[in-house]
Amino acid sequence: MTDERVLVVDHMDDRREHLISLLESQGVAAIQASSCEEGLNILMHEPINLILSETELPKKSGLYLLQETKKIYPDVEVILLTHNASSFTLLQALRNGAYDFIVRPVDTGEILLNTLGRAFSHQRQRVEQELLLKELEIKNRHLNQALHRMQSLNEAIRSLASGEDIQSIFTEMLRATVEEVGAQTGFVALFDRSGDNLGIKVSHGIDKTVSQTYAKQLPAGLSLVVARRAKPVLVTDDLPDGLNSLISHEEREHLITPPGLLSIPLRIKDRVAGMMIVSGHPQNSTFAEHDLLFMTQLGVHAQLQLEKIGLIHQLQKGNRKNSGSRPTGNPAEAHR
Repeated sequence: MTDERVLVVDHMDDRREHLISLLESQGVAAIQASSCEEGLNILMHEPINLILSETELPKKSGLYLLQETKKIYPDVEVILLTHNASSFTLLQALRNGAYDFIVRPVDTGEILLNTLGRAFSHQRQRVEQELLLKELEIKNRHLNQALHRMQSLNEAIRSLASGEDIQSIFTEMLRATVEEVGAQTGFVALFDRSGDNLGIKVSHGIDKTVSQTYAKQLPAGLSLVVARRAKPVLVTDDLPDGLNSLISHEEREHLITPPGLLSIPLRIKDRVAGMMIVSGHPQNSTFAEHDLLFMTQLGVHAQLQLEKIGLIHQLQKGNRKNSGSRPTGNPAEAHR
């Protein structure tokens, strides 16, 4: 009939065996107990979906079993059987969370099996509803996170658009990235004119003395390799052996904080000018694709702003040059 398991509790052997026989004839797995105490002990150690219990039990009653079950395992359904169908007993059972109440005698088992079928169906529907609610909560959480990220990206882009020099643009780009992805450390490094040396220009979470020490040249290691490869890097947690073997002692001590790492190349006028790298993800989450996408989008807008500044500087330089070579004409006319 089902894959669910039923616990039958009755102190009278013949009635208990009769119920077990009815259940097993329909393919229902059943476990039996002769007292409330034994039933609770089984419930603590065995997976049970439903309890079928006599109300009048020695020492502690079926109502007590119902109450204790609902306290510990509220999802387990309880059906009570009794000869006493008084309104008080029925009311007590329903108030304490009984799924149903069956009056003996249980002869053919038709009423019992129909009640069990409805109880199992009710359980399955409840599980499905809980799963749907959890899926909805996850989707809503992801949607809220996406909206928040979009707002953060727009704010960071507006800040980048107001930057007037390389230092301010890279500082804002690093600040926005570290804040959004929750990284512990990060830095922006640029190649020198020779393209051989990579030096830190701005940093976060790194000692100022260390940043100044490596302002012109970072030690040979992971950062330099990543920068020269000029490809985005996403490490969700611990570094794989291949990357871990590249980290220099200086990087491990001062620049790169495990676990997790994100890096993007920085381009200016279609050439790789350097890289931005952040590391050390938050304790309750790991770096993911959307974090790398956020960084990449900031990098693109930083490149556009730098090219815009360069164009403005060229125009200003050209205007100054044209102004300096313009014929002066009659000085008197110049003052009119």
